[in-house]
Amino acid sequence: MRFLSKRAVARVVLGTTVAALMSSSAMAAEQLNLLVRSSAANGATFMTDLWNSTHEDQISVTVIPDNQMVTKLATGVQSGDVPDLVAFDLIFMPDFMRAGFLEDLTNLLENDPNQAKVAQAFKDLASYEGKLYGTGFTPDVSVLIYNKELFRQAGLDPETPPKTLAEIEDYAAKIAALGDDTYGYYFSGSCGGCNIFTVAPMMWGSGAKLLPKGPDDPILEGTGVKEVLTTFRNMWTAGSIPPDAQSDPGNNFIAVFLGGKLGMQGAGGLVINSIKQDHPELDFGIAPLPGVKDGDQSSFVGGDVIAIPTGSKHADIAKDFITWQLTDDAQLNGLAKNFILPSRSDLADNEYFQAEPRYITTAKAVGIGQVPWVFHFNDMVNSDASPWITMLQTAIFDGDIDGAIETARQKMKEIASE
Repeated sequence: MRFLSKRAVARVVLGTTVAALMSSSAMAAEQLNLLVRSSAANGATFMTDLWNSTHEDQISVTVIPDNQMVTKLATGVQSGDVPDLVAFDLIFMPDFMRAGFLEDLTNLLENDPNQAKVAQAFKDLASYEGKLYGTGFTPDVSVLIYNKELFRQAGLDPETPPKTLAEIEDYAAKIAALGDDTYGYYFSGSCGGCNIFTVAPMMWGSGAKLLPKGPDDPILEGTGVKEVLTTFRNMWTAGSIPPDAQSDPGNNFIAVFLGGKLGMQGAGGLVINSIKQDHPELDFGIAPLPGVKDGDQSSFVGGDVIAIPTGSKHADIAKDFITWQLTDDAQLNGLAKNFILPSRSDLADNEYFQAEPRYITTAKAVGIGQVPWVFHFNDMVNSDASPWITMLQTAIFDGDIDGAIETARQKMKEIASE
C-alpha cells in the first residue's frame, strides 16, 4: 500500500475542506420570492432590501394588483406553483386559513418573544382553530384627520380634535357655516371598504358588535351602531357633508380634504406622508376616531399580514424571514425609518417618529384598533350591493335607520350561514 506524506495529506485535507465550504456556501444561498399586493409594495421592498443586505439567502418581491391577490394565491396553491412568502390584506386571513392555503406557524411564533409585542388585531386575525398562520407585516390604520386652519376660522381649538360623536357633529356644523363651499365632514358614500375602515371603528369603539363569524353571533348590536348612523344622518341633512359624497365609490376618498375646504374625515395613517409631500400648505392634525362617549376610541387595523403558502419550496428560510422582520432592526430600520408603521405596538414611539408626532398618534392607534374576523368579507362589506354599504346608504341618505339596520342584520346572517 502506498502512503502519502504528511504534507500531501494536509494538501488533500485542505483542498477537500475548501471545496466543501465553497459547495456548502453555494448550496446555502437561495433565491426566495415574496408575493405582495401593489399597495404594500413600498414596505415590502424596504424590508427585503434590508434583509438582502445582511443575509446570504436573497428575497425578491413580485408585485401584483390588489384585486388579483385572492385568485393568485388560490390558483397557485391548487396547482403547486406558489411563492415562498406571501403578504396580503389581513382581512382575507379567515378565508385563506379555512381553505388550507397557509402553513401552520404556531410553534414558530408562539416561541418568538417579539410576536407577543405585535398589535393584538394581527394576532387575533391570524388565528384559526387554536393555530397561528401569520403575523403583522406592513400595517395601516384608520384615524381622524382634520384641517387646523378651518378649525381656527370656525372658532375651534386646532389642538383639540373632537372626542365624541356629538362633538364631530357640532364641529362639522360650525365649519360648514363658514360657507364658500366649505364642508365639515366627508365620507365616500358608495364605498363599502372605505367605510368599514373609517366608520365601523366609531361603532365598535363604543361597544358594538358588527360582523358575525357565524350565523349565531351578534350582528350590528350594542351601543354605537344606531348612534353613529344617526350622527351621519344629522350631518347629511344639515348640509355639513358635500352632496357628491353620496355617489363617491372611493375615487375622491381623500381628494376633497386635499382641496383645503373640508374640516374632517376618517382616513388612513398613510396619508400623512403624502399630504406633507404633495400639499405642504395644509395645516392638518391627526386624532383617534371617537365614539359615543369621551374615551371611546378605536381604529380599523388594516394593512398586510405575512404568511407562508402551502407548498412553499423554501419554508425554513421563509420562517427565518418572518421572525427576522419582527425584530427591532427590521421594524425600525425597515419600516419606521421609512415612515411606515411598525406592527409591534411597543415601537410606536420610536426615534424616527419623534420629529413628527402625528406618526406616533397613528402608530398608537394600531395598538387600540380592531379588525373583523369574518368569512366572506367581500360579500358582507366590499361588494357594490353588500349589506354593509346598503345599510349606510339607506340610513344616512334615506333616513330609515332602524329599517336599514334590521335588513343588514338579516342579510349578514344569511351570508354567515354559507
